[in-house]
Amino acid sequence: MDKVKLFRESTRELERNLEKLNSSDCCQCTVNTSQCFLVVEIGRKPGICVKELAELLKMDKSAVSRSVEELVQKGYVLREPSTRDRRCVVLNLTDEGMARFNTIEKDMNMKFKRVFSMIPKEKQSQVLEALNIYNDAIKKTEVECCD
Repeated sequence: MDKVKLFRESTRELERNLEKLNSSDCCQCTVNTSQCFLVVEIGRKPGICVKELAELLKMDKSAVSRSVEELVQKGYVLREPSTRDRRCVVLNLTDEGMARFNTIEKDMNMKFKRVFSMIPKEKQSQVLEALNIYNDAIKKTEVECCD
C-alpha cells in the first residue's frame, strides 16, 4: 500500500477510535457528541459568542445556534446579548452545565491519560510532535482550499 493510502487508512482508524472515545462520555449527559463539544468549549471560554464558537469548532453558525438552543432548553447554557456588541450573543454555562463540563473534563482527561500511558515513554514526545505536525498540515490545507 502506498504511503498516502496508508496515511488515509490510519487517519480513518484514528477518527473511528476518537469518535468511540468521545461518544462514550457524552451519552452520559443526555446530549449528542456535537453538543458535548459545545459544552466543553463554552466551559473553557465563558462568554464566547456563537460566531466565535462556530469558527472554533469549524461548524456552520446556524448549526451551532440550533445546538446551543437545545442546550439552553436542557438547562446547560445561558444565552445573553453581549454588553460590548449588541449583534453578538454570548454563551455561558449554567450551574448544571458547569457540573457537566467538569465531569466531561475529568472523565476525558482520565481516558486520554490512560491512552497516553500505553505509549512507551520514549515515544510520547514523538507522538505529540507528530500530532502537532499533522494538525498544522490540515490547517494549511484548509487555508489553501479557502483562498
